[in-house]
Amino acid sequence: MNSVSPQKIPFYQVDAFAPKSFSGNPAAVFLCDEALTDEQYLNIAREMYLPETTFLRPLFDDSSEKITTKEVKNWKTATLFEVRWFMINEETNLCGHATLAAAHVIFEEIQSIHTEVSFRTRSGDLLIKKENFEGKENYIKMQFPVEEKFEEKIPDTDLLKYLGIENQKINSCIYFPIKQTLILEFENKTELENLQPNFEKLVKNKYEIPIKKVGVTTKGDSKYDFISRLFCPWIGIDEDALSAVSHGLFAKYWQSKLNKTSFFAYQASKRGGEIHLELLKDNQVLLIGKGITTLEGNGRI
Repeated sequence: MNSVSPQKIPFYQVDAFAPKSFSGNPAAVFLCDEALTDEQYLNIAREMYLPETTFLRPLFDDSSEKITTKEVKNWKTATLFEVRWFMINEETNLCGHATLAAAHVIFEEIQSIHTEVSFRTRSGDLLIKKENFEGKENYIKMQFPVEEKFEEKIPDTDLLKYLGIENQKINSCIYFPIKQTLILEFENKTELENLQPNFEKLVKNKYEIPIKKVGVTTKGDSKYDFISRLFCPWIGIDEDALSAVSHGLFAKYWQSKLNKTSFFAYQASKRGGEIHLELLKDNQVLLIGKGITTLEGNGRI
């Protein structure tokens, strides 16, 4: 009986924004020479069962004068990549930590000949660079859009209850309507770290405003400008290990309070993660960090 050999797709698992192995936020990065079906993408993401699985595919313009032979059209020489991100249940439009994981694979594992590439995504093209940062080599810098508009809110009583907030002092509460993200400022790091939400009740309860994520944050110490945690059971992740996109919102919150536009932040999840941020003009934020490869292999479809 004839059988068709399964197609092998190389992949790497990367801890993004990780100060050491097995910290930060994990993502799988699959290197696809050809586009797969949406069903195949989703099945692979479910199999990996990570916060995000990234699918990379190099794109070439046949009319480009820079590429004259088929031999030089490869992963090392590509400057433009199609990028798609999948959670276990759906495709996502934008993911910061999985983008850094993909960039890490291009620069460190594939060893691209370039130090600057572009990612073509459902949210537009993203510019990705590998540069030195504060005297250290091989940092990845990614320019992302960041929501500008937020408003003061009085937090819902039930929301506070199910977050586990009782006697903790809340200095401020703001809401980003487009991202449906609520951010609460705590008085100190200990209260933030000891918080134990009831995720089941958080999801089941109804609130006056639509909520997808709740961030809690506090002013940092001698090392970090601010510290945070992020809860998002409404999208299937109880607590995010490190959300790069949401850190753009945290940075917008702390900009006026700290009177600065550059930050070094820590996400106090169980895994822990570090991220550098710089708020730019035109509603953009520069996300800066590193990745660490923890696994590599081949997927089969």
